[in-house]
Amino acid sequence: MKLEVNQLVSFVALGLLGWASLQVYQMNAQLTVTSYKVEENYNMIKPMWQDFLVRNAYHDQPQPDGKANIHATNRER
Repeated sequence: MKLEVNQLVSFVALGLLGWASLQVYQMNAQLTVTSYKVEENYNMIKPMWQDFLVRNAYHDQPQPDGKANIHATNRER
C-alpha cells in the first residue's frame, strides 16, 4: 500500500479540524457554566448592593441638628 502526500495532508487536516471542533464544544460548555455562576453571584450580591445604596443615600443627606466633625483650632502642629 502506497501512502500519498495528498492522503497524508488530508488525514492531518481532518484530525486538526476534529480537534478544533472538540475544543470549541468544550469552551462553549465551560462558558455556559461560567455564565450560570456569574448570574447566581449577581443574584446573591444584588440585595446587599441595594441595601448599601439605601444606607449610603441616607447617610449622605445633610443632618440639620448634627455637630460638625471638623473643628477649627488656632494651634499649629
